[in-house]
Amino acid sequence: MWRVTLTVAIALLAGCSGLFSAGSTADGGDPVTPAPVPTPSPDATVTVPTSNGTVDVGRLLDRHQQALSTRSFHRHVEQAGPQNTLDVWVDREREVQRVRRRFGPISDDVILANGTVYTNVRDDPDTPYATTPATPNTSLVTSTAGSNLLRQLLSNTEYRQVDSVQWNGRPVAVLAATDTVETPIGENESEIGRSRLYVDRQGVIRYVEHTERRPDRPDIDTTVTVTTDTERVPIPWWLEDSDPYDSGSM
Repeated sequence: MWRVTLTVAIALLAGCSGLFSAGSTADGGDPVTPAPVPTPSPDATVTVPTSNGTVDVGRLLDRHQQALSTRSFHRHVEQAGPQNTLDVWVDREREVQRVRRRFGPISDDVILANGTVYTNVRDDPDTPYATTPATPNTSLVTSTAGSNLLRQLLSNTEYRQVDSVQWNGRPVAVLAATDTVETPIGENESEIGRSRLYVDRQGVIRYVEHTERRPDRPDIDTTVTVTTDTERVPIPWWLEDSDPYDSGSM
């Protein structure tokens, strides 16, 4: 299993031209996951860690990280519209990872499989990708589960559980920020517009929507969607001739 990281800056996906040093590509898109449509249900009770009457965000993120540490999943992050996105796919069983970062029509794409890092090359029509040997500690992002990004979004905000509902066929707890737009703020302080989380019984943070007005920095408008138990990482067109799932080692 891959552990440590190649240097990949994801921050809040704002103001970055790309994640990887290799070439970029204008690539076709996957359908964007729609916002959740929860269904009220008396059988959907889900509890989350709390401290002094509010959600313990630190423990919540630890549970999220632990719940995804042994599971295959797809994480989709969208910042300020569908053309500024990050997708992370992890296949735990076959040890395949893919990270794709899009900013407008530009896309950076990289895959880790079979001890090799494959990076899309766009500025050479005769070379669709470059390869780099991986080590047992190689990974493509600092946190595949997105804990670092979630901590930046959520750590300065208090949350309370406001509901338990059914969403996509599973019970989830609905957490809402206690700091809303009506809360008075200082001249240079951030102002939370809407911040909600949907957390399942296993501790996976399934969906996040977070908007924040920041006087001295770009505003935040971010959604995060996590889908678990994906069967395989989608292989892009530029690696179809060397599809790692067609290898005998798979």
